[in-house]
Amino acid sequence: MRSALVVLALAILPSAAGAQSAQFGVRGLGYPGRALAVRALGTGGGFGLVDPESSQNPAALASVQNLTSVFSITQGFRRVENQAGTASVRDTRFPQLMVAGPVRPFPAVVGFSFSNYTSRDFTLATSQTIDLRGIPVNVSDTFSSRGGLNDFRIAGSYRLGSQWAVGGGFHIISGSNRLTSTRVFNDSSYLSSRQKSEISSTGVGLSLGVTRQFGANFAISAVARSDGHVNLDRDSTRVGTIDLPYSAGLGLHWRPSPKLDLAGQALFRTWSGANSDLLAMGGTGARNTVEAAVGTEYASDPKRPYRRPIRLGAHYATLPFPLVPGQQGREFGVSAGSGVRFAQQRAGLDLTLEHVWRSEGVYSENGFILSLGISVRP
Repeated sequence: MRSALVVLALAILPSAAGAQSAQFGVRGLGYPGRALAVRALGTGGGFGLVDPESSQNPAALASVQNLTSVFSITQGFRRVENQAGTASVRDTRFPQLMVAGPVRPFPAVVGFSFSNYTSRDFTLATSQTIDLRGIPVNVSDTFSSRGGLNDFRIAGSYRLGSQWAVGGGFHIISGSNRLTSTRVFNDSSYLSSRQKSEISSTGVGLSLGVTRQFGANFAISAVARSDGHVNLDRDSTRVGTIDLPYSAGLGLHWRPSPKLDLAGQALFRTWSGANSDLLAMGGTGARNTVEAAVGTEYASDPKRPYRRPIRLGAHYATLPFPLVPGQQGREFGVSAGSGVRFAQQRAGLDLTLEHVWRSEGVYSENGFILSLGISVRP
């Protein structure tokens, strides 16, 4: 029965009337995280590869001038629709934590970050009639998952003159899913049943990044990453492995005026490497994904760019784990944000509001995500 529970965890279809978190995180390893700080989220993710507070490009750490710690929290409000009906869901997450600082007297920076890799927090409920010894009996089934994968990164960057910055990162990918399956009979003469299991995952990855500055107002960034695979253990027993993607990204950053910054980027991930592993477990497989983002930041006072700047952006992405075989989910979002520094620039707050739409066939959801970032520079 526990083996069946593991298969169900990776293959279950979100056909229930309600689900916590994104219904697009029910399949496969879950809904993928973006490893972005709140400032970068405000620009739609367009600044992700050049933002030192995000975890996408280790070379971006070269912009850190003082010891910096950043913590973010998000609150989501969404409306979910599928063939079973509609539901309103909310969730709270802590997707990004980063600490970084320069290594003086060298032109180097080291940093540690903890970010969300995938999320699988949901509860699904169904009702049906089954036949027990020729007697129809109404039952209610509930399946829930809590957990996901996290990405702990140890990274460093080094400046090669005034134009080049290179960086590398070592990633520890780990996490767990606490699974619970419950069946309740409407007839009190039958006893309810409950199964519990925990699936833990571990893996490692490597990332390399580079930033090339062309004058004072234009830069190009690139990143490449390999995440290998994760080992799956059910209650301390090895049950399989799932390949994780290779990733490649390219970003552009342009400052046409002292008050205005523009940036855009594209990321490609080979999630299809996990396709055969997930199909063997009874799932719907996995597909490669692309993500594109553009954004802008406007500072009314160039001498104090962190004093309530205006950030705007948009992003588009495909999702790796289809809900229905042969299809692929898509996501589009727009965002706006701002921030402020205080205590002699040693502390800061960043705020971002996103409106996100996701869809795949008859499955859809849309809603708002509010993100708060807290930064300290002692």
